[in-house]
Amino acid sequence: MMAQMQNMLDFPPTPKLNVYGKLIPSKATVQELKGQELFFGKAKCAECHQARFYLDNKMHVLQVQQFCKPVTVRNHYDVAAGTIKTFTLRGIKDVPPYLHDGRLMTLDDTVVFFDIVLGMKLNEDERAILVAFMHCL
Repeated sequence: MMAQMQNMLDFPPTPKLNVYGKLIPSKATVQELKGQELFFGKAKCAECHQARFYLDNKMHVLQVQQFCKPVTVRNHYDVAAGTIKTFTLRGIKDVPPYLHDGRLMTLDDTVVFFDIVLGMKLNEDERAILVAFMHCL
């Protein structure tokens, strides 16, 4: 828990983001900019991962039990029951595996997982541009 807290206080450099946590258009690719639009729009990622720090520090019940078997993790939350504390996405590309129990090995896997769980119905291109944006965080 202490390492997670320290990670929240010390983010890696993000040369493509402005002080509000949004992409600087002159430094970002078209794909990254489309990913940002998707992140704050259709994919609804920003409902829980709000810019500038890309977290809301709240617990959310995702009801993922229909997609995976129960796994109790160190912090005693049952991931399969769906109670997950929002974690920061700043520096997310550098800290695999993902989810509280490490069941998702890549950001691509994570986007597919949340696409299914939350029923966003993203296509393959949308998933790719979303991952491109998260690589900027």
